[in-house]
Amino acid sequence: SSGINAEWPLRPGVTEMKVLIVCVLLGLSQALDNLQWDANCSNIDPLARDYVEKKIATNKVYLIGLSYCGWCTWARDYIVKMGFSSPDIEVENLNDLPSDVPGDFKMDIINYAYCQYSHMKTVPQVFLNHKFVGGASDTRQAYYTGAGGKAAYKSGAVTRRKYKKNVKKAAIAFVDDGVERSSAGTYFVLSKTHCPHCVAAKACLKEARVPDSDIELYEINDFQTHDEIKLYKARITGSPFTPLLAYNGKVLMNHTELVKATGCNSTTTE
Repeated sequence: SSGINAEWPLRPGVTEMKVLIVCVLLGLSQALDNLQWDANCSNIDPLARDYVEKKIATNKVYLIGLSYCGWCTWARDYIVKMGFSSPDIEVENLNDLPSDVPGDFKMDIINYAYCQYSHMKTVPQVFLNHKFVGGASDTRQAYYTGAGGKAAYKSGAVTRRKYKKNVKKAAIAFVDDGVERSSAGTYFVLSKTHCPHCVAAKACLKEARVPDSDIELYEINDFQTHDEIKLYKARITGSPFTPLLAYNGKVLMNHTELVKATGCNSTTTE
């Protein structure tokens, strides 16, 4: 049988790792010991189904987790940054359900969420404004893209003015956190699908044979934070245009700096 594991998000920042690594390791070991189940999607408990669906329908945020899961706390912090407040957030810590709730029902809850929505045997499992978002890294990404902030606004959790402020903060955090993550000797790239300089940058990385695992690439065309990302890039580099590039903890000011960093033979002009 497989346990419910605390999720390890994609490329956590250095600061995040220092703060949470002890909590994650503790949560992971306890999850494996205490909450094991075999997923069974052919035998859904109707009571668990109704219970979960009611939670999703009646809460702006519904988070299935474990009280000792560090990444559940981490995801909740991002949910707050989106604009949701404590009364908006229903946290279902499976290990903290009342003692009169049978252990099997706790597993029926996560089994239903697994079969109907997530196909994940990890926690947290997060629903925003009645829609499934994913785990911890998905929740962080929903914050970065502005989708989470928009969900908070659409749910009535924040005013439009506050939503706009939160989108600006999310855009800045997206860039700053990505640059920090690149300190490990990787590339952070914010691109647009048909942007000529973006195409050139990606060609340079490919020509230099930079492994995909060393490139954190996002196409920001449809991000709610798109405009604020470009404004912040203008503050940093003097140009609002994509791509935004970072390597080894430093923003690359232009394509020439990318060529120097990678050693590619690109002749693309600025």
